[in-house]
Amino acid sequence: MKYAQIFIDSRIRNATLIVLLICMSIAWLFDSDYWYNIAVLMVAVSFILHGVNDYIVGKNKARGTVIILLSVLFTLYNLLRIFFL
Repeated sequence: MKYAQIFIDSRIRNATLIVLLICMSIAWLFDSDYWYNIAVLMVAVSFILHGVNDYIVGKNKARGTVIILLSVLFTLYNLLRIFFL
């Protein structure tokens, strides 16, 4: 099976939304900043996965490249915010 047949946009979106819902529920239940930070990082990973999917499957490689670049910068910003600020 090819990548395009396995990783379609709706599967990526549904999987990341389920994980995000679980992380946010745990964060709300325990009132934990740790789990809120994990949820923010899950959003960043979701952006990266969507960018990779656009780059590999989509016909517009420039859009995929820009999404990947911005997603990595968003992830780095959040990692710096979590660990150093």
